[in-house]
Amino acid sequence: MPTKTWISNVPSTWSTAASWAGGVPVAGDDVVFTGTNNGQCTITVATATILSLVTTGYTGNLIVNTRLTVGGNVTLSASNNISGTSDITISTNSTIISAGAIIGCILRFSTINTTIQLADDMILSRGLTALGTPAGSIALRSDVPTNQRRLTLVNNGNTTQYIDYLNLTDINSIGLSPYGGCTLWTYKGTVSNCQNWFVMATQPPGVSGVSIG
Repeated sequence: MPTKTWISNVPSTWSTAASWAGGVPVAGDDVVFTGTNNGQCTITVATATILSLVTTGYTGNLIVNTRLTVGGNVTLSASNNISGTSDITISTNSTIISAGAIIGCILRFSTINTTIQLADDMILSRGLTALGTPAGSIALRSDVPTNQRRLTLVNNGNTTQYIDYLNLTDINSIGLSPYGGCTLWTYKGTVSNCQNWFVMATQPPGVSGVSIG
C-alpha cells in the first residue's frame, strides 16, 4: 500500500498536497508522521480515510476537527498532541499502540463484530464511542490475553460516554475519581478479567451509554 509521509515543519492542513511526500492521503494509504517534520497538522476536510496511522517520534500537534477514519492499526507517540472537535474512527480489526499519548479527540469504533486490541495503556480525554446493534457487538481487549491494559477516561465535563454493545476483556477501567470505574449500560456486552467495570445487564428503554462515576 502507498505510504504518505508528513513533511511540513510549519502549521498546515491535511488537505495541503505540499505538506505530504506523495500527495494528500486517500483511502488505502499508510500515513506516517515522523520526528523529522513536526509542523502542526489540522484535519478539516469533509472526508479523511486511510489504512493506518503512525505518529512515532512526531512532536507536533494533530488536530482532528473532522472525522479521520482508519481502516487498520494506530501507532502513536507519547510526545505528540492529539486534539480536536471530531473523532478518529477505527473501522476494522485493529491494534492501538498509544505509547502514553493522551488522545484528545473522541475515539470511535464503528463496525460491529470487530476486535480492537490495546497494546498498552490508553488515556482518552474526550471520550469513547462504540456503535453496535442488537445483532452484533465490538470487542475491546488486551493484545496479550490476561495481561490487563488500563483504559482511562478523563472527566471532560460530560457524564456519559456512549459505548453500547461492547465486550471487554482484560481492560482495567479508570474513571472519574473517587469512583475509579465505569458503568456499562448495554443490551449486549460482557466483561471478562477486567477491573472497575460495573455491568448493568439490562437498561431502561431508550437509555444507552456508559456513565462515568
